[in-house]
This record gives sequence, C-alpha cells and structure tokens, in this order.
Amino acid sequence: MWRKDRCDLPHNGPAFAAAAVVCVGVVLSYIPQAMRIRLSRSSVGLSPWFLFLGATSSACAMFNVIVLQWPIVRCCATLSGLSCLEHMMGILQVSLQWLMFTIIFVLFLMYYVVDNSPLCRARRARRPQGAAHETDRLNPPAEADDGQESSASESDLEEIHSHFNQSYGAVSPDVDIRPHETHAERDHTTYSNIPRAMRRILEVYYLPGEQEEITGKAGTVQEWHLGVTLAWITAGFWVFCAVLTMALLAMHAHHRYIRHWARFLGITGTVLAVLQYLPQIVHTARARLVRSLSIPTMMLQVPGMVLFVYALASREGPDWTSLLAYIAAGTLQAILLVLCLCWRVRQARLHIDDYGRPL
Repeated sequence: MWRKDRCDLPHNGPAFAAAAVVCVGVVLSYIPQAMRIRLSRSSVGLSPWFLFLGATSSACAMFNVIVLQWPIVRCCATLSGLSCLEHMMGILQVSLQWLMFTIIFVLFLMYYVVDNSPLCRARRARRPQGAAHETDRLNPPAEADDGQESSASESDLEEIHSHFNQSYGAVSPDVDIRPHETHAERDHTTYSNIPRAMRRILEVYYLPGEQEEITGKAGTVQEWHLGVTLAWITAGFWVFCAVLTMALLAMHAHHRYIRHWARFLGITGTVLAVLQYLPQIVHTARARLVRSLSIPTMMLQVPGMVLFVYALASREGPDWTSLLAYIAAGTLQAILLVLCLCWRVRQARLHIDDYGRPL
C-alpha cells in the first residue's frame, strides 16, 4: 500500500493504460468542437456563462489533483522517467481537460460574430417569415431609435431594385440565386444584360454575398462584452489559484491546511461544474437550435466521462472531491446532448440548418 512518506509506488498497468487512453481521448474529443467553430467562423450558440463556469471548474479540479498528488511529484526525483509519468497521469489528464476547455473559450472570443449593420437588418427583414422566426433569437431587433434607420435602408433597397427593373427588366425579388454560384456565374445566368458597373452595385446591395453568409451566425454586442468580461475574471481566478497553491506547497504548509485547500478546490469545482451546464442548457433550449455546439464532441465526452472518472479514481491521492465535479458535469452534459439531438430532428423537419437558415 502506498504511503505518503515513501516513494516505492506500486505499478498498475491497467490504470496506466486507461489513463493514457483518457488523455488521448480528451484531446480528440474537443477537436470536433474546435473545428466546428473554426470552419463555421462563428461561436454563437455557446453560452459565455457555460464557458466561464467550465473553465473555472476545470481549473479547480486541476489544482485539487495537483495538491493531492504533490507527494508523488516530489517522488519523481527518485523515480525513473516512465514510472514518474505513470504516477503523474492523474495530473496530466485533468490538466489536458482544463487546457482544451480553455482553448474553446479562446476560440469563442476569436470567432464571435456581431453584425448589427442597417444593411444586414434590412436583409433579414426581407427574408421569409419562417426563416426570420428562427433567426430572431440570434439577431434581436434594433433599439427604438434605430427603427427609422432600418426602414430607410430597406426603402433604399426597394428603390434600387425598382430602378433595375425599370431600366433593365432583369431582376426579380423571387429570382432563385443559388448560394454556391460565384458572382461571375450570376453575371451570365441572372442579369447578363446589366452593365458591369451596375452589376457591382447590385451585388453589393441586393444579392447575398459574404456579409449574408453570417446571417444567423451573428450574436449580440451585450453577449460579446459579457464573454470578454468573464474571460478576464477567469484569467484572474486561475492566477489566484495558481499562486496560492504554489505558495502553500513551496512553504511546506501544515498538511492539514493543504488538505483543507484541496477540499475547498474540489467542492468549489463540483459546484461550478453543476452550474456549468445549466446556462448552456437554458441557452440552447430557448434558441431551439444547435448552432455552434458540436454533437460529435458531446457524443465522445459523455461515455468517455465514465472512463475518465475510473482512470482518475485509480490514481494515488485523488479522493471523492476530485471525482464529484466530473460526475456532475458528465450527467448534465448528457442532458445537453439529448436536447441538441432533439433540436437536430426538429431542424430537419423544418428544413433549416443549425443556425436557423433555410436549407
């Protein structure tokens, strides 16, 4: 039996193999979510509170395990490299969990789209009623003082359209313009009799272009500012925990105080993990859309959490305070996964994509 005053740590092959699989799985499971944000170039749909609580709870869990396994870290000076790595796998897997979740938070800030331009609001106003209903939640109406500006922009677009119809008789508001067509293809198939200079005006002010592609992927300025504020709070919380943890360990504080700090981190991480998925569940339930959430990521992580908890429990040092946060997070993530699957079925029935845009 392993004792804190000795470094003759027992070898546990199955536990080491499980921890190695978990470490690889943690990284792979977050790749679909990161790629979804990167390829769609939008992170709208992820709740800032969900990311904040997840980043802070995973940080608490990481420092909890570091404190509880610190005697093993000190033993690495007398162990071989492979043996040290084997007994450090608990710290490695919770650190990877924290790192990957933090990366998703960073991607959220990098790819959050805000578009409140009058032109985009006018385009949304001209959309079919069904499509507008799905995007209203993502693009709230402008404030009362913007009403005249939006109406004026829409009126201008109608005047432009009327002018082209009267002059060239080539443009119809119901014309079927395929999104995958290039501007050059549209020149020949839709309005080939319009002079080139006029075509450019029409492309900018009437036809769907790059700006139209973000419709449905745009969020609010308020949510963006909230995300930035919570990111700074997360960074400050991480620095505080890191400094205090390292100070207690470096000063060889009384064992009782270190255990109290570890228990505080574990309980705090559990509370934050329980609260973590509640904002995201509410956020997704109100939107009735999957949006930027990755279903493959959740399908990998929900069953993988069982193996994660087993691998962590088999390490020397971690106790129930280390495990409870991940058990709570895995349970609530399963609820979020079921909700997203239900919305995906609904989207297929309504023929809309994950952002509420007509297919």
